[in-house]
Amino acid sequence: MPAALPDGAVDETLRARDAAETLGGAAFVTVVGTAEIERELVRAARIGRPAADPLVGRAVAVKDNIHVGGLPSTAATPALRHYVPRVDASAVARLRARGMVVVGKANLHELALGVTSTRTAIGPVANPALPGRVAGGSSGGNAAIIAAGVCRYGIGSDTGGSTRIPAACTDTWGFRPSTGRYPEDGAVSIAFSRDTVGPMAADLASLRRLDAVLAGELVGACAGRSAEGAVPSTLRIGVDADDLARCDAAVAAGASAALTLLAAAPEVRLVPIDLAALDRAVAAFEPALGAHELAPSLRSVLAGDARLPSLDAVIEQMVDPHAVHLLESSLAATAGGVWSARLHTLLNDCARARAAYLALLGRHRIDAVLRPAVPVLPPASEETATSSLAGCGDLFARMTSFTRLATVVGSPSLALPLGRLLGRAGTGLLLDGAPGRDAELLAAAARVERVLASGSLARRRPLAG
Repeated sequence: MPAALPDGAVDETLRARDAAETLGGAAFVTVVGTAEIERELVRAARIGRPAADPLVGRAVAVKDNIHVGGLPSTAATPALRHYVPRVDASAVARLRARGMVVVGKANLHELALGVTSTRTAIGPVANPALPGRVAGGSSGGNAAIIAAGVCRYGIGSDTGGSTRIPAACTDTWGFRPSTGRYPEDGAVSIAFSRDTVGPMAADLASLRRLDAVLAGELVGACAGRSAEGAVPSTLRIGVDADDLARCDAAVAAGASAALTLLAAAPEVRLVPIDLAALDRAVAAFEPALGAHELAPSLRSVLAGDARLPSLDAVIEQMVDPHAVHLLESSLAATAGGVWSARLHTLLNDCARARAAYLALLGRHRIDAVLRPAVPVLPPASEETATSSLAGCGDLFARMTSFTRLATVVGSPSLALPLGRLLGRAGTGLLLDGAPGRDAELLAAAARVERVLASGSLARRRPLAG
């Protein structure tokens, strides 16, 4: 093994590969062989990065709708089970250029069209943090892999909440960047205006390293940047008190506990805001936008390689009836053509929502908006496996009710795990920022994390004397 890698990197990555082989719970679709991992470690050493670089030689799991050259890219659907891309997606190429080592492809809800990851061609993803409950979706495999301690780093994708929902369900971290922050080629697209690669990680520091690489920044600069560098002395966080009324009791209790700690912190100011009108507007048009983008986006991907099947062939072999329903609804919605007057109206609706969101941030001088990540605890796996189409649709709408705003306005959005910070397993907070202000949002998240962690520690500390 090469000696030019950081201390522990070789052993850590080889252990990750072995753990991936034995993890179970259908978290992985493909696991890279030991010999190939060893060759990748040699390659990483030859890159010549400083031994202090925290990413060199480290294991990363890549969602199976993002291409890794030489590995199958199934998107967890039967018709793509034999498709092997020849080259890496640009996002993966950036990670490998930093010396990271792909140990396998992570399972997902079929074609990234669900929020549970229980309906896939590979099998349902188990939740290591809450056995018997779903891991969330669609990037459920990545979340389960990180929650199980196999890899510290993962790369998922996010259209309506697919990195953030599973992060909240599994007590891990998930990030949706501003739309367009990362390169988006080499992925199975389902919504061309909103799809994005999204980093997932065991902790915030690791997630910020991934963001820097994916955004093309210097890792060293990111690693040396103070977590407080882009945050004002008093962090102004917008909170809509009515959000808690939309949550189940356990989720509301966790969010309320976090808000109590933040309200007591001198470096944080909670600012009351009203998001109801904006949420109603997004809920009214977002499903139609998804229908107008889904089939055309996927058809475009399939047309990009002669080795790929037709959209009809994909639909014929699919395993999730709800995902089939979404695709068939999209085909019906776009039967008269993609670039219709209806699509232009929907894109204008997005523009109005973005303008309203930016106006709200400016009017209240808000640095970030804080909401529950998902309004319900992760549902029981058995229940979701047998849900009707209507039940699947209702669950999808509810679990994305807070995450979808960022996807429509193109803003960065981060899921912070309350399981690790406050012991509230299966719940999380959503921190949304202004479009294009990703670094500032991640720095604000470090402030929030510190306040919650210190407040939780103070509560556990016994009284003196």
